[in-house]
Formats: sequence, C-alpha cells, structure tokens
Amino acid sequence: MDNNYKETNREDFVPGDEIPVAQVSDEEANKLIPAELVEDEDNFLKITFSKPYNFEGEIFNGIDLSGLEDIKGRQLTAIEKAFGKAGVVSSMPETTSTYAKIAASAATGLPAEFFEDLPGKEVRKIKSAVTRFFYEED
Repeated sequence: MDNNYKETNREDFVPGDEIPVAQVSDEEANKLIPAELVEDEDNFLKITFSKPYNFEGEIFNGIDLSGLEDIKGRQLTAIEKAFGKAGVVSSMPETTSTYAKIAASAATGLPAEFFEDLPGKEVRKIKSAVTRFFYEED
C-alpha cells in the first residue's frame, strides 16, 4: 500500500493538477478487458471455433466471413428471400441466427448444412460477426 496516498475532494481539485491514478502492469490491465475484445478487433470476420468441427470428414477450426465484403445487392436479395422462406419473422432479420447462417453460407460458399449442424456457441459467434458487419459504420 502506498503511504503517499492522499484523498482529494472534488472541490479541492485545482485545474491543471495531475489527477492521481492507480498504476497497474499491462498484464493486470488486460485482465480487466473482456477476452472477446482482446482478440483481433480488425479481423472480427474471422471466426475461430472453440474446438475443431468435423463436417463431412473435413475438420474446420474456424471460418472466414470476409466474403461478406464482396456481397452484391442481388445476393442480399437472395439472402432475404431465403430468410423469408425459413418462416422466421423479425423486424431486424440481420440480428437473427437464421439470417446469419444464410449470409455466412453465401459469404463462405459452404452449404447450409454446415451451419445447421454447427454447435450453438459457434453460431452465436457467427451471428455476432454478421450483425456487426451489417450495422457497424465505416
């Protein structure tokens, strides 16, 4: 414990004085940041699975959704039509797991069955990335 600590009341603070802040190591500071945010923020479209996923004899450790950046209006219409045929009703379809799986299939070229059998935790990651992609401002 630092014995030089002095409590200061707001009314005693003089503008221009240095505001005392507790110093912690980078390691300790990083423990305060949620793990999801410590990952590569610039690459949120690259999803890493918690454990390997076996689909039709091929092992996947994750997927790359950066193909979303190349989707054209015609493909968005097809995604919306497929979403409508799925029977899910939502005023914000981009926030649903169903929409995310359809969009991920379009972005990756992987079949719909790939996403249907994927563990829920991984679908949630994909949903978060797709939602962020469609709602994040450049």
